[in-house]
Amino acid sequence: MKAHRTLLIKLLENNCDIDYIKRLMGLTNLAYRDFEVLVPDLPKTIQYQLYNFKNYTKSLVFGTTPKRWFARTWVPLKVLRIYSDGSMKGDRGAPVVLEFRSDVDFKRNIIRLRQVCKNEPRYVVELPMPKWVIERIKEGGDVKYAMIGLKNNELYLALVAERVVEFYEPGEYKLVVDVMLGTQ
Repeated sequence: MKAHRTLLIKLLENNCDIDYIKRLMGLTNLAYRDFEVLVPDLPKTIQYQLYNFKNYTKSLVFGTTPKRWFARTWVPLKVLRIYSDGSMKGDRGAPVVLEFRSDVDFKRNIIRLRQVCKNEPRYVVELPMPKWVIERIKEGGDVKYAMIGLKNNELYLALVAERVVEFYEPGEYKLVVDVMLGTQ
């Protein structure tokens, strides 16, 4: 059985263009409904990956389809993980890059968002990776994908970690507790 945990990271508005994120969220909403709209001024890599996420565990983000036409839907993004030994996991063209460089020095652990926050060629935002993200990864989780979207009109990046857990089967043993009520 696979367990999923989502870690939210609040992004600063001066790094990202909110209107651009809203456009990506609208494009994701259309992808939910099996429309394939290619917008000429948006990066093709981001548009194509949205349509690849349609069949990922039967939905874009493990949820249900939006109930209203203008529902705000978070944008799923592929993730590339680079570890301190030089090994890589994930798609090399992924817009979200997680670099785990050192377990001791957390200043080197960064998150890179490539062409996600603004529609400019080679625009990259580097964020310091929070310490608790690294702790969750050490628990055995592997960040499979990320999502970006608005929550209460504030910009957030969600990292979705997945790990394999054992299914709990209760045994046939019973614990019996005997309670005696005394009267005086």
